[in-house]
Amino acid sequence: MSFSERMKGFFDQGILLSKDFLSKAGEKAQDWGEKGVKASKEIAGKAGAKVQEMGEIGVLRFEIKQLEGQAQKQIGKLGLEAYKAFVDRGAKSITVDTPAVKIILAELASIQQTIDQKEDQIKQKSNKPDDTPIED
Repeated sequence: MSFSERMKGFFDQGILLSKDFLSKAGEKAQDWGEKGVKASKEIAGKAGAKVQEMGEIGVLRFEIKQLEGQAQKQIGKLGLEAYKAFVDRGAKSITVDTPAVKIILAELASIQQTIDQKEDQIKQKSNKPDDTPIED
């Protein structure tokens, strides 16, 4: 075998090894790319879910603030009713059984119950564990 034939053999062998290496490297790169895309989708899904959860909590907090405002109005109404009873009607006393007072107190209790329910919903959403971690 001549020198040029040996060189051609080495060259051909090098080309085969290079093609084999590039083929395997391409498969590996594609596999890594697929895993990266999968992980990105999972992260994006979890981030979207977290944003939605935070939005829901924000809405609940806003609703609680509105209910607290309603409660303040009812307390003002209760004070006004007491004032009217004593000053305008000359009542000596009022109790929880006074009809107008009873209605206002019932409304306050209802508002407080709704606030408690919304606070429980916030606690449930806040303590909700994250999904399983991303796998390799």
